[in-house]
Amino acid sequence: MDNSSKILALDGVIQPYAWGGSSFLADLTYKSQPPGEPWAEWWLGAHPKGPAQTALGTLDEVIGDRPAEVLSKNIADHFGGRLPFLLKVLDVQDMLSIQVHPTIAMAREGFAREETAGIDRMAPNRNYRDKNHKPELAVALSEFYLLHGFKSSEEIGASLDREPAWSDLKAIFEKSGLNGLYDRVMSAPSDELARWLMPLKERLDSKAEAPMSHPDYWARRAFERYGFDRGIFSIYWFNLVKLEVGEGIFQAAQIPHAYLSGACVELMANSDNVLRGGLTPKHIDPPELMKTLDFSTVRPSILSGESLEGGWLVYPTPAPDFQLWRGEFQKGQGVELPQGPAILFVYSGHIKLSKRQSVDREDDLDFRRGQACWLSYDHGAEIQILSDAEVYLAGVF
Repeated sequence: MDNSSKILALDGVIQPYAWGGSSFLADLTYKSQPPGEPWAEWWLGAHPKGPAQTALGTLDEVIGDRPAEVLSKNIADHFGGRLPFLLKVLDVQDMLSIQVHPTIAMAREGFAREETAGIDRMAPNRNYRDKNHKPELAVALSEFYLLHGFKSSEEIGASLDREPAWSDLKAIFEKSGLNGLYDRVMSAPSDELARWLMPLKERLDSKAEAPMSHPDYWARRAFERYGFDRGIFSIYWFNLVKLEVGEGIFQAAQIPHAYLSGACVELMANSDNVLRGGLTPKHIDPPELMKTLDFSTVRPSILSGESLEGGWLVYPTPAPDFQLWRGEFQKGQGVELPQGPAILFVYSGHIKLSKRQSVDREDDLDFRRGQACWLSYDHGAEIQILSDAEVYLAGVF
């Protein structure tokens, strides 16, 4: 592999989902956003749904041509010759769907089943579009709210007591536990949902708006957007989490979650397998969702990052598919980069990538705010900080 293909500028792909914002990603990437079109995600990776572009073709093509050279033989063999992660920047203007992701075993079984059934991989009722799991790590770029995992039985029971119209749900909860309760609301017909949710809506409409730290705030927004949607129950039964800038959280397989508001960097396994549980016009498959969910009590673990040499912070997760490093560096610093296939993203400032062994300064590459690059596993580069910078590095190290 020649040196010209070891560091490649990336032109990421914008995903204009309905829950996205009107300016954040355009301001970040200097791209022109069509009036009225929401921009939700900026993809930096090799996923076939939106591979980043390089001077040598799309990133999936660059890797697919020579995976052992670009990724290293060990990583290429372990992950089937594919980049195992996808880096994104999200702008969450409206709440995302209640969702959960499968384990690898679940994904492989579900994918094979739907392939046998002849369901097109892009069909709206397809649950498993690939055979991979999808653990996710989010790190906040702004104040960021999300739902994450089920609360304790005591907390869920208390929420049922607060709503008189949920008395029959309380009886189901006491008899069949959380699994039975959630199955009931996920499979209930629309008229029954309205009977349970109308009194809640009337209560919210009759009082001042709650703060963002209270489930009532998000329930009101959900009613405004989705009406009597079954996902509203999850707002009261999941943990409501607030991340400050630089804080992160890991979404493991089978843990239900939903992003509510804010901007973040998100790093995940290279998959598009999602099972939804409401707050969405997209396909919901209650029986498959129930098979996938982990109903254990979750106490959210906020990740602040662990210090590494050279000024980097790493956000540790159990996922073998990726690591996310974050660095805030000052002008004039020199910063070492680890060996390993990686994507580097500059969130602020101005940096220069230099080849360690090169005396030819024409090899140097500049990257500024909103720019990103691909680094092959043996890139041999280091960073020079030209102005104070915040940098993210996603890779397998």
